[in-house]
Amino acid sequence: MGLATRKKGDGSGELAPEKETLTVVPSLDQNMDEEMEIDLLDIVYLLLDKMHYIIMCLLIGAVLFNAFSFFFIAPTYESTARMYVVSASNDSVVDLTDLNIGTSLTSDYEELMFSYPVLDRVIHELNLDMETDELKAMITLENPQDTRILNVKATSTDPEEAKNIANKMVEVSVEYLPETMSTNPPNIAQTARLADSKAGPSYLRYTLIGAILGAFLYCAYLIVRHLMDDTIHTSEDMEKYFGVVPLTSIPNSEAFVELERKEDEDDIRRAKKRKAFRKGKKK
Repeated sequence: MGLATRKKGDGSGELAPEKETLTVVPSLDQNMDEEMEIDLLDIVYLLLDKMHYIIMCLLIGAVLFNAFSFFFIAPTYESTARMYVVSASNDSVVDLTDLNIGTSLTSDYEELMFSYPVLDRVIHELNLDMETDELKAMITLENPQDTRILNVKATSTDPEEAKNIANKMVEVSVEYLPETMSTNPPNIAQTARLADSKAGPSYLRYTLIGAILGAFLYCAYLIVRHLMDDTIHTSEDMEKYFGVVPLTSIPNSEAFVELERKEDEDDIRRAKKRKAFRKGKKK
């Protein structure tokens, strides 16, 4: 903003030209940007200074999560059975109408296979000790895009149980749902096999999650502690926050203690030398 000052005339009735004095005041946004830039630099330097601790927390988190997934999470196994939802309607010849109907029926099958009659029948025939909601959580239905194939995937900590559930779900669905929907039964394209390897947990994923989480938590702790610390540590901090340039600074008291200790040791050493010199002189 400018500050205008007008000079009075010299008595002749004429006014002297006006003079304008401009005072430049830094804007608030500029100050905030500079302060933010300085804070970010301080945080970057802080993290770089503690990099060895960050790496240590990264390794600790990776080891802890890997051990947790290995010792406390039971391995799971998956088995998949497949259904082909299409059937011939005219003398065992599949036409375009059958394919279109099969595409529509696939979505219906995905919904109805999770109905209570189907799930209860699977539990009853396999003598499973679980509720329908538990069985539902163990089954995943997948319909690949632009196909009439329905994948029925069962997941369990017992590979034999996973295979039996997948096969029984397909069998019950083929028997029960066509009667309910008044349609031709679908075809079983693939029966489930016994899984020869575990599907989870992924030790690599847990290790990466632990490493990232460990490093992140320690970095967050450092940043929060830095932002909450309003102590003046250096003369630069005094100038930065208060705009005051210190005339001098007092050294750390620990340095004085160390200096006094050294001086006391020197005095004791000199006293011993004088005493030894006097004894020798008397002899």
